[in-house]
Amino acid sequence: MRKLQISLLGFLFAGFMSIFSTLIYAAEPVAMITDLKGEANLVGKKSPLALLTYLSPGDEIELGEGAQMVVTYFDESSELSFKGPARIAIQQNVAKALKGKPAKLAKLDKDTAASAGKFVRSGRLTFAAVEMRAFVIKPTLLSPVNTKVSSVAPLFKWKSVNEAEGYLLVVSDEDGGTILEAHTTTNSWQWPMDKALKPGVKYQWSVQETLKSGEKVSATSSFTLADADMLARVASKRPGADAAFSEKITYAIFLESEGFREDAKVLWRELSALRPEDPNLKFRAK
Repeated sequence: MRKLQISLLGFLFAGFMSIFSTLIYAAEPVAMITDLKGEANLVGKKSPLALLTYLSPGDEIELGEGAQMVVTYFDESSELSFKGPARIAIQQNVAKALKGKPAKLAKLDKDTAASAGKFVRSGRLTFAAVEMRAFVIKPTLLSPVNTKVSSVAPLFKWKSVNEAEGYLLVVSDEDGGTILEAHTTTNSWQWPMDKALKPGVKYQWSVQETLKSGEKVSATSSFTLADADMLARVASKRPGADAAFSEKITYAIFLESEGFREDAKVLWRELSALRPEDPNLKFRAK
């Protein structure tokens, strides 16, 4: 009898774990909204959807009259366009219209979609660390900040809320060796053309600020000069001026995934200007 009870408990536990695993799998996002005009809501939710919203299998979307939406499946290198009114079901590999007109399917460049999808799954797209700004004493580095750059003579920019007597810019190589020091009283400095940077090397740069009190405060960031092959690859993926909005969204994510954060920021700002009401684009454009 005891063996029977243990076997029964084992069977029930295995069944529970199977169901639990299925639920966990089903909850994983598989798609993203990469274009949206008009009203769209998840069934059962009151708050409207926005661009860059993750979608999971089992989600259903009510698309309002005259609304337009593009859902991108990065792993499938595809995007599906819908027009409202419609009710749309998100499935594992495709989104389907339960009501309304069927979706229009468009294929994406596989390399671009794969890189963008990997970045999306990393969780870095819509979440960021909270930066405390209550008592700002350090200079804020603006560019280049933790990014790949294409220029052999990047322009260093920063800002400060303090009344500074001057700034010391220091650039060092991967081994920590100083390769350049520059004193300036302005908030920017151009790298000299006669001093070559090496592609693929991660450089550190810092700005030390001397306050009127004599106190010195500093901030540090990094950048990497992209090599010719990487620049050619990125350029080959760039959508044309007349490309669909959703394609430009995917390319912006691709740029971030490849480390070109500042180039991506420029594009996010352009896209946000076209959809000024969208909160997620505003976040990416900051």
